Amino acid sequence: MPNTTATSHPFFRKSRLKQAICATLGVSFSTVAPIGFAEESSSSVETIVVTGSEYADKPLSDYLIKRSSSGTKTDTALVDLPQAVQIIPKSVLEDQKANSITDAVKNASGVQQTGTSANRAETFAVRGFSAPAYAINGVMLNPAGDRPEAFTDMVDVESVQVIKGPASALYGRSQPGGLINIVTLRPTQELSGNMALKGGSFGFQRAEGTISNSLNDDGSLRGRFSGAVQTEEGFRDHRSRSNRQYGSIALDWDVNLDTQAQFDFNQTHQDMPYDRGLVVSADNHIHLPRERYLGEDWSSIDARKTSTSLGIIHHATDQLTLRTYLRYDNAYVHDTGIDNRSLQSDGRTLSRRYSNRVEDSENFDAQIEAQWDFTTQGIDHVLLTGLEYGYARMNFTSYRANIASIDIFDPVYGAEKTETTLNSDFLDKIRMTSVFLQDQITLSEQWKLLAGLRYDYVKQNQYSDVDDPSPSMSDGELTKRAGVVYQPNPTIAFYVSYAESFSPQSGQTRDNQALDPEKGRQVETGVKFDAIPDALTVTTSLFEITKTNVSASDPVDDDYSVTTGEQRVRGIEMDFIGTILPGWQVIGNTAWLDAEITKDNDYEVGNKLAAIPEWSGSLWTTYQVQSGRLAGLKFGSGVQAVSAREGDLDNSYSVSGYYTWDAMISWKFNKNTTFSLNGRNLTDQDYIQTPVSRSENHPGSPRSILATVNIGF
Repeated sequence: MPNTTATSHPFFRKSRLKQAICATLGVSFSTVAPIGFAEESSSSVETIVVTGSEYADKPLSDYLIKRSSSGTKTDTALVDLPQAVQIIPKSVLEDQKANSITDAVKNASGVQQTGTSANRAETFAVRGFSAPAYAINGVMLNPAGDRPEAFTDMVDVESVQVIKGPASALYGRSQPGGLINIVTLRPTQELSGNMALKGGSFGFQRAEGTISNSLNDDGSLRGRFSGAVQTEEGFRDHRSRSNRQYGSIALDWDVNLDTQAQFDFNQTHQDMPYDRGLVVSADNHIHLPRERYLGEDWSSIDARKTSTSLGIIHHATDQLTLRTYLRYDNAYVHDTGIDNRSLQSDGRTLSRRYSNRVEDSENFDAQIEAQWDFTTQGIDHVLLTGLEYGYARMNFTSYRANIASIDIFDPVYGAEKTETTLNSDFLDKIRMTSVFLQDQITLSEQWKLLAGLRYDYVKQNQYSDVDDPSPSMSDGELTKRAGVVYQPNPTIAFYVSYAESFSPQSGQTRDNQALDPEKGRQVETGVKFDAIPDALTVTTSLFEITKTNVSASDPVDDDYSVTTGEQRVRGIEMDFIGTILPGWQVIGNTAWLDAEITKDNDYEVGNKLAAIPEWSGSLWTTYQVQSGRLAGLKFGSGVQAVSAREGDLDNSYSVSGYYTWDAMISWKFNKNTTFSLNGRNLTDQDYIQTPVSRSENHPGSPRSILATVNIGF
């Protein structure tokens, strides 16, 4: 710990405040102290660089990030964490022109898309287990919904961070496989920004921009404004056009030397075609071309979501920082969906169902945290404690009717909406109160410990208009985590850890009963090392996760859920990222997962978990010419490979493995203007990206080209 004289200097007073701010957001902080900082001097100059989990002495184009607060909610070196955390920074997202979270997380091991809720929003599995809810800047999304309300726009995303394994001891409700934390851009003191125009295959058009600057003379108030407009025809025939608009405001205000306030507001509106993908034939294969659409042009999803948050960070003393964070979300989703039902005996006539559904939801979350940095008996501690209260509500109404069938091999479109009857009408309310404690202990430069406890009390009520009793649930759970890190030298670290998860379930059974909370536990060990010191890092982990009270869509009616007993995943993962040579960047991963049912009353023990490949991996690399006439030229290429996957928990069918090859080239005309071309699936592989059920399988996109003109300042 620095001595009291040093940390009382104004430079450290303010920089420690900035560090606390970044910890609240899930990003990291770096400072460059003036020479002779221990002496008071009017000529001392402070340089504060907030780089989103990146060291100040690293250029923003570097892929390597060595610090984050996603795993601990405190600014921590990744090498000091007894768990795996993968971070996909802005530079990777920009090189790959990532337009979705799916595009981003393919760069992390053991993460697969598990669905889009009929083209509404992405959901994922991490380490073999569903992780449908994200965190935004360290705060979880609405627990009353089992999926996000809309796609996440990437215009103001600074990094996508994947926390591997149970995170409930810190974040509360979450799945045992891991958690995806999305970190957004903060305002800057100097004028900066960019505007990009994108156009590509299948009618893709997008305009996006962000601008940031001080809003007053002394720079104490700073703002960032971001926005995007996107439209796309898509590669599916007879499907309507996709449209999305997004806007956000971020404000940072230095109230005084010790206190800062942050305000964020964003709004999303999307109008998307409702799409359940392709169906499996009686011979357990998919025979349809990827372009085939089995809905109607009026089948769509209209979603609107607004999010508002306020954070206050106060540096009470040199050792004590207080953080308060409030967030309110509300969303309204209306879909006129056509769901695929079953094939008739001729093997080609598909029965279809029309549903008119509305989800009206809101979520409020309040967190109060205290971080105390202190030393006792020569042992350093970073003690974090906090309280959290959450309230979530969702009104769900569904009207249904059968509509005309369709020939899957020779479709004739034009079916009309039919008169519907009420199928489901309920109000779901969840209240959660939590208290947590975490201690990061540095015994020496070689030995570091982490221990955490969290108690969550959840009360859930569902109110239904049907005659059956409304289900309710109230339960409390203590979740724990503990780990140890051993670093024989600064370039390598060995770790072992144990962690638990706890997640209330918002679904209900067909007989209107609430689902029991899901629980999980993981044992993990691994090694992190610098293959090239401070340039290229490698993380390898070995783990086993067991999950009980598992929920899944009811195979009879996917508006309801069932619990399927116990599931287990054993796996090995490796991730690497960084710089090989000046200008040569690389990010890659590989994973082996043994994911199976271990106890169940409905499914056969030993069945593989749905949509989880045994093997998967990706590699992406870029090189930018450093000097000469070609300086400013960047080119890159990458591959992703995924093995075969089971389509459902019955293992009644499977989809083949696949690989895709992507490439990019860009030219920086001057310091402000860059033109780039990105190609995806350049070998035009025909594959199923996401199997969901026999009646829902989403094909991967064919070969596509994207051109981008980016103007920065």
